[in-house]
Amino acid sequence: MTDNPKYGIGQAVFIRTDTPDYSETTIPFASLEELVAVCSEGRPNLTLERVIIYAMSKDEPVALTLGFISASMGQRPGELKSQFS
Repeated sequence: MTDNPKYGIGQAVFIRTDTPDYSETTIPFASLEELVAVCSEGRPNLTLERVIIYAMSKDEPVALTLGFISASMGQRPGELKSQFS
């Protein structure tokens, strides 16, 4: 792991709940403080799915993925069309 704040140490991956295909949105973070801020802020239409943390171990890149199981009261695709029309 590097001490240079220019480089991200990970990313939070959110699922978009406002689209029928549940596409992903990623938000990078460069410190533990940023990770806490990214994951604790309310984000309309986004549900946290996983957090990926990157590091270097013995000059080899490694990643730790923390996955979350969640449920949402999603909308049916027909209901989405009426909202965006």
